Amino acid sequence: MAKTFREQLIAARDARHSKHHPYIDLWAHGQLTKPQMAVYVVQHYHFVSDYLDWMLYVAARTPHRDVKAFLLENFTEEEDPENRHIDMLFDFAAACGTPRDQFLATPVLPNTQALKDWGWRQVYEKPWQVAVAGMFIGLESQPPDIYHRIVPAFERYYGWPKGAREVRFFAEHIEADTVHGARGFAIVEQYCDTPELQQQAVAQVQQAAIMRWRHMNGIYWQALHGRFDDTPPTEAL
Repeated sequence: MAKTFREQLIAARDARHSKHHPYIDLWAHGQLTKPQMAVYVVQHYHFVSDYLDWMLYVAARTPHRDVKAFLLENFTEEEDPENRHIDMLFDFAAACGTPRDQFLATPVLPNTQALKDWGWRQVYEKPWQVAVAGMFIGLESQPPDIYHRIVPAFERYYGWPKGAREVRFFAEHIEADTVHGARGFAIVEQYCDTPELQQQAVAQVQQAAIMRWRHMNGIYWQALHGRFDDTPPTEAL
């Protein structure tokens, strides 16, 4: 039986879902040190700082008020001065021994830069509906499944109880990104209303998942071995 459009989108994402990445496996089993965990949030900061701007750019491109409202609401939530999500990354890194000045001075890894550059090309060049598919299905719908794996490890292996301020970024994004991802699916299903747009959206989700996986490869090699290497970790083991 032929897959529905939604099923195709999910399959495209799940073919290279970062919840299965070896780095996440190590984290979920308490096999990373705190400095090794900090590598993730530093590089995530570099990526998500651009992601927020992608949302504003797509909001300016779409003609639909409901989509604009969703993107602007998402941006405002991320930048809420009382609960700014990027500040949560700083808090976690500091708890792992990486102070803010060191955090901000850490270079962007090549695979993180590649993800950033790829994202900008998509929001500039692709139909806005296709850009939304890559952003919210290929990228933002992944963290809930990733963080479901690692949040229990904080209490079990690292001494941070459930609800600890240091790790609130991960717990809060299980809920927030579940909502954002679901809304992304709804928008893509509604506005990718031709076979051509649907085909492009599925390809975009697949490529977004691949780019995120490569981003994780860079984090793995830097955290575990202190160097850049583009070899997939599973092929090097």
